[in-house]
Amino acid sequence: LRQALRSLGRPGSAAATILTTLSAAMAAVFALYLVERNLDATFVRSYPADVPNLFFLDIQPHQRETFSRIVGQSPRFYPVVRARLLALNGQAVDRDREHRRRGDNLARDFNLTYRDDLLEDEVLRQGKSLFGTAVPVPVSVLDEAPGMENLRLGDTLTFRIQGLPVEATVTSIRSRTRETLQPFFYFVLPETVIGRAPQTIFTALKIPPGQGVALQSRVAAALPNVSAIDLGETLRSFAGLLSRLSAILRLFGGFSVMAGLLIVVSAVLATGGARIREAVYYRILGARGRFVLAVFGLENLLLGLASALAAMALAQTVTWLISRHLLDLPYQVFWAESALMVTAATAMVVAVGLGASLPVLHQRPSDFLQAQAVGE
Repeated sequence: LRQALRSLGRPGSAAATILTTLSAAMAAVFALYLVERNLDATFVRSYPADVPNLFFLDIQPHQRETFSRIVGQSPRFYPVVRARLLALNGQAVDRDREHRRRGDNLARDFNLTYRDDLLEDEVLRQGKSLFGTAVPVPVSVLDEAPGMENLRLGDTLTFRIQGLPVEATVTSIRSRTRETLQPFFYFVLPETVIGRAPQTIFTALKIPPGQGVALQSRVAAALPNVSAIDLGETLRSFAGLLSRLSAILRLFGGFSVMAGLLIVVSAVLATGGARIREAVYYRILGARGRFVLAVFGLENLLLGLASALAAMALAQTVTWLISRHLLDLPYQVFWAESALMVTAATAMVVAVGLGASLPVLHQRPSDFLQAQAVGE
């Protein structure tokens, strides 16, 4: 090991250049793979098996029975009434300030719905029931609603529904038990309040693979106004596109890695004389060829491992920045895959370095000493 460390500092070894070039090239390839895996884990692999994968939109109220007959089940329908929040406890919403807020805000249009029960993934955080208090217009609020962190029972919300102001009193506050792709609404009112307002209806179904297209065709034939979103097919298309894009980017990254490996080969060739001299001296001192091979192997191992570890550290940092700050996604390290990439990259550098050093190992000490004597 000591001899291998000394060999890295031999004149013309270009260890620093090799380390920099290989680290940068490997980091690009590693980062592309890790970003792809994080996207895949967030949007494709994490899709639960029991959540809806086919959504039907723009169902009219009088079409619910026909739709249920076509799909062969009685799905839950979600009515949607568009509204705008005008005031909170009598204080008008500052639309300019809300528009400047990052993320969701109170200035946008909201989707109201009506029902008299909780969804499967909902619990009451405040209140005994959705509309338990005897008030003219009750409303149940989800605790995730923007700007509603300090909302309490009895507070009032003023909506504009179809041009008419409607003041509702908060009778319950709901919370979701888990983050899923199940539909949810910030504001739920009784059917007696908004049931006659202009509305559209959607539903979400869990369809076995391969049956979605046929079901969409039957619905389109009977109810041409109803549109469908096949989330499962969308995710599969996204995964395929992501895979193809990553393959192209990895191809260009591979060229960079090849350039780094060529530098390894050129550095070995450029230091061929010094390597031959070292090998001859080792053999004169009684070392076997296996020892010389081990020294050169350790030299390339140290170089490859340092490059791969530096590249992985840089790739993980870049992936974290992209995932958390650019795409706002959960970040995963993928320890097993990362270790495998570091190992493979190190082995590749060792193989290339030793392959380029084979002529040195076959050099006989007598030939080298004779050439040195003639040269003097």
